[in-house]
Amino acid sequence: MQKKILLAGTSGGHLTQAITLFKDIEGMEKIFFTEFSPRLSSMPYRTYSYNRPKSQILTMILATLKSLYIILKERPDWIITTGAECGTAMIIAGKILFRKTIFIETASRYRTKTMSAKICYHLVDKFYVQHTESLQIYGKKAEYIGGVL
Repeated sequence: MQKKILLAGTSGGHLTQAITLFKDIEGMEKIFFTEFSPRLSSMPYRTYSYNRPKSQILTMILATLKSLYIILKERPDWIITTGAECGTAMIIAGKILFRKTIFIETASRYRTKTMSAKICYHLVDKFYVQHTESLQIYGKKAEYIGGVL
């Protein structure tokens, strides 16, 4: 049976980085989760989305509930995120349901921590950064993987 990988990334730069990452992953069934975007219709793999409310608290609640549903339905082997609200929600849901998780800090941030990274750092199984400078601001859990995105 083919392994499943679920990638979560909020629209904009996080989505662009997630799509780039997905193109390089081979030999796994790919599932994608993001907020609704017209770009979703052109994606060549199964996608789930949600309409983002104006409130950040409502966004996190909605995204976490949707994440729980997706994980229970799809049963992914790994969950990967490039951050922001839906990525953080997916990591939280993934940990609740005992899934393996990976966080990849955005390439555009290397001198300060993103809010998603602050939350996910303590939850994920693997935490990757794309700049060596980022290793100094995170702890021992952070691993440098270069500019993958």
